Amino acid sequence: MNIINHNIELLLSRFDSHSLDDLTHANLQDRVDSKFILPLAYLPTLLLAARDHYSVLKINGKCTSNYFNQYFDTHEMSFYKDHHNGKLNRFKVRKRTYLDTQTQYLEVKFKNNHKRTIKSRIRCHNNEQSALNNQGFIQQHLGYDFAQLCVSQQGGYERIALANEALPERLTIDFNLWYQSSQGQDRIDLTGFFIVELKQLKHSKNSPFYQLMPQHYFAPTAFSKYCIGCILLHQQTIKYNRFKPTLMKLSSLTQSNQHTALWSH
Repeated sequence: MNIINHNIELLLSRFDSHSLDDLTHANLQDRVDSKFILPLAYLPTLLLAARDHYSVLKINGKCTSNYFNQYFDTHEMSFYKDHHNGKLNRFKVRKRTYLDTQTQYLEVKFKNNHKRTIKSRIRCHNNEQSALNNQGFIQQHLGYDFAQLCVSQQGGYERIALANEALPERLTIDFNLWYQSSQGQDRIDLTGFFIVELKQLKHSKNSPFYQLMPQHYFAPTAFSKYCIGCILLHQQTIKYNRFKPTLMKLSSLTQSNQHTALWSH
C-alpha cells in the first residue's frame, strides 16, 4: 500500500458516516453537476478539508466502493456524437454493477437543455422478467428498442461518496479509472488524477467544496467518463476535437504522477 492510499484510509476513518438509506435531500437524481480533474497527490488534502462538512458513505464497513460499468450506444455511436457536438437533450445508457454488494442497475442519464442531469434506473436481475423490464425501461426513456443498442465499452473505478444532507449536496470522488473494449480487451489504466463531481440542486458557490477550489487554483472542467473512454478505445475512427483540452490535462497529470513516483523511490 503506498503512502497516499494509507493516508486516504486513515482520513476516511475519521469522517462521520452514512448509509444509502440515510440520504433524503442529498439523493439528487435531478441535479446540476460541476466536475473537477485534480492531481492524485491532492486527495489527502481535500479529504482533510472536507471532513468537517461532509459525511462519507460506508457500506459493509468500507468507505471506498468498486464500480464496474458497461456503456451502451447505437452502432453509429450516436450518444457519443451528440455529446461531442454539444447537443443538449442528450442521453447516456449504462449498466452499473456495484462490485462490493453485487447489485446491478440499468441507468439512463439525460442532460436536458437547462443543463440539468436527470438519472433514472431500474434494478437488474438475472432472469427473463428482468430482461423484459429492461426492454420496457429503455423504450420508455429513449424510444429505442434495447436490441438497437450495443455495448460500446466497459470499465470501472474506485469511488468515495461524500454528502451534506443539510445543504443538500453530494461529492463523488473517482480514482483508479480503467477502460476496456466491449470484448474485454485493450485495458487502459488512468493514473495520476481523480475526478470530483459536485452534485447540487442548483449551482451555488457557497458549497464548502467549491469555496476550497480557488485557494488551490482549480477550476471546473468538462469531463465525461464515457466520452474519454470512447476516445481512448476508438480514436482512430471518431472525431474528438472537443475533448482535446481534457485529454491534454489528463496526460499532463499522468506524466506528473509518474515523475513524482520515480523521485519517491
